[in-house]
Amino acid sequence: MTDPLPIYVINTLGHELQELTPIDPPNVRLYTCGPTVYSYTHIGNFRAYIFADTLRRTLEYNGYRVRHVRNITDVGHLTDETLNTGLDRIEAAARAENMSPWDVAQHYTEVFERDARRLNLLEPHVQPRATDYIAQMIALIGRLIESGHAYASNGNVYYGVETFPTYGALSGNSVEGLIAGARVEVGEGKRSAADFALWKAADPDKLMRWESPWSDGVPGWHVECSAMSMDLLDEEIDIHTGGVDNIFPHHEDERAQSEAATGRPFVRYWMHSELLRIGAGEKMSKSLGNIFTVTDLVERGIHPLAYRYFTFQAHYRTSLNFTWEAVEAAQTGLFRLWEQAAELSQSNEIEPLGDEAEIYRSRFQQTVNRDLDLSRALAIVHEVMASSLPGGQKLGLLDDSDRILALDFLKMAAALSRVGGEERELLDRRRAARDRKDWAESDRLRAVLADRGVEVRDTPQGQRWVRRDLVSAPREEGA
Repeated sequence: MTDPLPIYVINTLGHELQELTPIDPPNVRLYTCGPTVYSYTHIGNFRAYIFADTLRRTLEYNGYRVRHVRNITDVGHLTDETLNTGLDRIEAAARAENMSPWDVAQHYTEVFERDARRLNLLEPHVQPRATDYIAQMIALIGRLIESGHAYASNGNVYYGVETFPTYGALSGNSVEGLIAGARVEVGEGKRSAADFALWKAADPDKLMRWESPWSDGVPGWHVECSAMSMDLLDEEIDIHTGGVDNIFPHHEDERAQSEAATGRPFVRYWMHSELLRIGAGEKMSKSLGNIFTVTDLVERGIHPLAYRYFTFQAHYRTSLNFTWEAVEAAQTGLFRLWEQAAELSQSNEIEPLGDEAEIYRSRFQQTVNRDLDLSRALAIVHEVMASSLPGGQKLGLLDDSDRILALDFLKMAAALSRVGGEERELLDRRRAARDRKDWAESDRLRAVLADRGVEVRDTPQGQRWVRRDLVSAPREEGA
């Protein structure tokens, strides 16, 4: 590979295209807000995780050494986080399902991890659970109280947003507007309606609680990510990702409390993916009850990687509308690439790239390096497959692009080309029939192979085949 090209990203803080300059190159500290494990992670959530995954892969493709942390929120996320009210989402699920909060969190964490594997997400280097970092959260809250940015009231601790002059810079909100639009519950003890909870005192029937200097209680959602990222990555990190729905209040509050505690910038580059919408542009969300899961995709005959491919058809900063017809069309496009790779692999080995192939590779890299323009990158992959490049170089380019796309081009090419001994014998007999121009026998053997799930095609290079049964009905864990 040639020397790495510059990587440019849109920083949500300022909304400008900026060249990525890590704090300690070539090391990159990357934090991704992970799931709150009270229910199934839906495919709208997974759009944000696929984006973070391709960002990490792009960094590694360009020679950076990434340390990736993606947390599990297993306490503290309220049903109305903007107003700091409502039940903890995990406790609410536990009561509804007649389970302990710990069992709820464990079950949905395992489901999330399974679905992440189906979508080819790289495992983070560390996946901390919020409940394992309570001590670090309490210490961070103590620092904020000592510095005058937080205050205790009736066993709760609140962050005073008016003590942080640039509060709202990430989301575009003003403190005055938040105060005007907020509601404060009677007796809550806040100094300002816009202040947010760092620690909440536990009600008598609270199932999850920890001792603290202020009360037996639980941390606020926002303080969790600050404490975990500081402990695992440092007080200043390179990139923080999430969906646009995380910008406010979650990431705005993370930034405020972290920078107030340390006096240093918390994140160099904030990056956010847009929402997945459904129907008439409606947000896909659990609260609206309009979600689909990875299992729903599989049950409808959609391969999980076809959904990954589908998300690449729009830029990560652009809303994407989900319909079954659209994801089925994406699956057709991905299956065609897999089948083309299978046909190539039956008569070619990967070979070094020539000058023309290197131009394609360079175009692909430049396109991805400019704020992850994966829709254009996919178009280049399709250009490669339609080109007159030698088959071995096409395979080499597919393999190279898959370092970022993670669509299993060569893995699926091998799977689609795999036949058993009897099927291999049938293919050999059919080839011999065609050589002697016995078209009737050739057609009969084609039908026999089709009954076994092997589709045979005649090309100028000879007969080629794909295992149709693998692309027509994906297995539970993916083909």
